[in-house]
Amino acid sequence: MTFTWMPTAPGLYRLFALADRDDEVNEFDEGNNQTWRDVYVGFAGPISLDSGGDPDPAYTPSLGYGYLNPDTRVVACGTEPEGTLRAAITSTLYYRFDHLLPGHFYHLDITLRDCDGTRAEEVYVDDTLVIPAVDLSDHEPHRLSILLDPAFYTDHSITVGIHEIHGLDAMVAEISLHDVDYRYADAGGSNDPQYNAAQNAILRYGWLDGEPLTTWGSLPYQTARMDRADTDPTDDPDNELRYRFDGLDPAKRYRLHLTFHQASGATIVQKVQIDGTDASPSFNLDHGQTYSVTIPVPLTAYQDDGSIVVGILRVDCATSEAFVNEIALEEETLPPAPVCDQVIQTPARTIAYGSVTIGGEPAPVGTVIQALNPRDEVVGCFVVQQAGQYGYMQIYGEDPPDIPGMRPGEIVEFRVNGIPAVATPLLYWQDDKAPHQVDLAVGSTEAQCAWLQPNWNLISFRPEPPIPTVEDTFRSIQGRYCRVLGEDGVYDCDLDPVYRTLKEVRPGLGYYLKLTGSTGVNLRVEGGPIPITTPLPLHTYWNWVGYLPTSTLPITVALQSIEGRYGMVLSLDKVYDPAHPEFSTLLVMEPGQGYLIRATDPVTLIYPTGVSVGTTAIHEEIIPTCEEVTPTPYFTLLYGSVTINGAPAPVGTKVEVITPRGDVAGCFIVRHAGLYGYVHVYGEDESDPPIPGFRSGEPMNFRANGFPATPSVAITWDNDLTPHAVDLSLTVHRVYLPVVLK
Repeated sequence: MTFTWMPTAPGLYRLFALADRDDEVNEFDEGNNQTWRDVYVGFAGPISLDSGGDPDPAYTPSLGYGYLNPDTRVVACGTEPEGTLRAAITSTLYYRFDHLLPGHFYHLDITLRDCDGTRAEEVYVDDTLVIPAVDLSDHEPHRLSILLDPAFYTDHSITVGIHEIHGLDAMVAEISLHDVDYRYADAGGSNDPQYNAAQNAILRYGWLDGEPLTTWGSLPYQTARMDRADTDPTDDPDNELRYRFDGLDPAKRYRLHLTFHQASGATIVQKVQIDGTDASPSFNLDHGQTYSVTIPVPLTAYQDDGSIVVGILRVDCATSEAFVNEIALEEETLPPAPVCDQVIQTPARTIAYGSVTIGGEPAPVGTVIQALNPRDEVVGCFVVQQAGQYGYMQIYGEDPPDIPGMRPGEIVEFRVNGIPAVATPLLYWQDDKAPHQVDLAVGSTEAQCAWLQPNWNLISFRPEPPIPTVEDTFRSIQGRYCRVLGEDGVYDCDLDPVYRTLKEVRPGLGYYLKLTGSTGVNLRVEGGPIPITTPLPLHTYWNWVGYLPTSTLPITVALQSIEGRYGMVLSLDKVYDPAHPEFSTLLVMEPGQGYLIRATDPVTLIYPTGVSVGTTAIHEEIIPTCEEVTPTPYFTLLYGSVTINGAPAPVGTKVEVITPRGDVAGCFIVRHAGLYGYVHVYGEDESDPPIPGFRSGEPMNFRANGFPATPSVAITWDNDLTPHAVDLSLTVHRVYLPVVLK
């Protein structure tokens, strides 16, 4: 039975339903026609009190709210609501609110202020401290919003105490009580709700995928929901865990609270998205650490459909097991705080303006743009006033020793609603007091991982980093590298930054990186996605090129756009020569790897799209390698015939190139009888740790299967990246031993 009833006052009511009211049916037991339900009625809307102003009544049971102290006074700091204060003559000022409903959630919003002294006040609810001491000596309003624990109002009532910790005259400027939308999930716990569209009108939220995990503990911050690897395509990708929330009111503002705690024994990296757009930067979760994050929900995410999907993504190279321990959606009731007040102005400045997009759409009015220096200090701020545009934004220079700011030549980092943005072009700060157009874009960033081996690697990456400095781009392996080589510059951590000629790294380019230590590591690069078909201009001769496709391709397919326009392709230790396929060892191109391409004339490389392993047959020949050789970025190339006693050397013959110091600097296992190469013959690397190899002008000696081999020409080593034909011959004398028979 459904009916409408409007009570006249809050409190406890008993509602009766009576069937056969006029006694038209003659029954033996007329009592079964009557039923009832007890209903407690609370206040329908927020109770907002302007303490010391109007309204600000004294408490009465019939009213159900107000201040309790019998003796108070009014203090005036101005005419606005936060300018009138109610003060007690004792150290604690009390307010009472009745008719709170179990099952509902409430915000207690309080504005504390002092305009003539040096007070510090704390807040209690039912004699329980909920806000520790707040220093009011700046005489500014301090606005607090407290989500009340439901245990406080099981009796439908709370008493709020504002306590002055230094003496008498506790005071408050504003106090209000709001019935708010709050939805909490103990992820992985017994009350972790599953989203169900059929029941959405009642529950309106829940998980979309994943499974409970309780092996890390049973407390709410320990239980987790995790999306593990599986064969179910409906919840792909498995490195993303999703929760959905419906019924958001476009007239209200919301925020998300998430708690993460893990006991895997390793460091995990995750980030949060809302409707597929980044809502947080990536963050590290160490073993045993509890990490909490609060994220404002953009109005644009729910203003049309009243719904959001929250995604928790693993971005540390794992393909599954994204997780969260607790998640909650909370309505906001305080007005937005000023966001740009933290910026301190100085006389030194530059100016930025331009377009700003979020997920490809113009950023809405109210979007916050921040400029940060390399020390993570906010040095510029602007709130968007016209959708899709920002500026002019002042970006201030440093005024040592106390005022933070930019230093000449530093790259300005831009953030949009707290998310690192891709800036086009980059802005190098100078005190020029001139405007610069810098367009900003944020959206769904991607992370690419590549496994690095100790010593030198030839690498590339696909995402566009928001800050493309060497240090920021390779932050995931901080402390594990010191030297990075680009086609036009060198980064060396031991050099003064002034002398580091490689300052930025970009997708589509190849780099040599020397990994320190004795173990490999995953390099993770994060940034905005760029199209696979992004044109890569190549100049004549050698180009250090990156690989943009997301899957491995045969080299002839990957480079089909420049077919006939290149002479050779090199990886760290392999070679592809279209003119000599019998000597080629580089047969495929792979994500994360860098390459040296020798173009015969200027040409533009465009990688193909829509091609994958599934549509292209890849027959990757297993190329035997020599583990005793450590590659360096310095090398020459050798190839030719190899004979033993005048006959072609058999498959499996090991050819080695030896330095004058006896080190093996090049090695090749014969794949085709009588032929060797191409073989990289590496130069010496004197950086720490040193790698043996040739020095310029040194003669090269050869061995075949451990025996000295004679080259057809005398040859010396040079770092020329050029193939040289050197035929090798080996004569092995057979020794016959006598056999003694008894």
